[in-house]
Amino acid sequence: MALDEREKTDLEEFAKRMKEYKARHTELITVYVPAGFDINLITKQLESEKSTAANIKSTGTRKNVQEALESLIRVTKGMKQAPKNGIALFAGNVSRTEGQDDLITEVFEPPEELGVRLYRCDQIFVIDPLDEMLEVK
Repeated sequence: MALDEREKTDLEEFAKRMKEYKARHTELITVYVPAGFDINLITKQLESEKSTAANIKSTGTRKNVQEALESLIRVTKGMKQAPKNGIALFAGNVSRTEGQDDLITEVFEPPEELGVRLYRCDQIFVIDPLDEMLEVK
């Protein structure tokens, strides 16, 4: 099913905005939950990642990753299940200034079914699955 103009515009604007964010360290978290996936498993994975994050040497990076994970855990705990098309979650400190915090949490329900499950902690958000929805089919 092709995207209507509004869905396409919303998706393009969202993807563009997310691509503009760059972290100073590996502290931006991207989570893609496919349609029909058990959201409780995602919450458990995020909680497990939070324990792992305790091993990050840099105090600032560790704090930012843990806060990002905590905000995503709050989001997933508030959901009974993934929406019908799945869900894309993004969180992290997007401040360009060392030592300053600008923690964002974005929840995006894609206009088409997400067929991918992904967890990534990086200096950028992973937008490829959203970009693929914009390609002419």
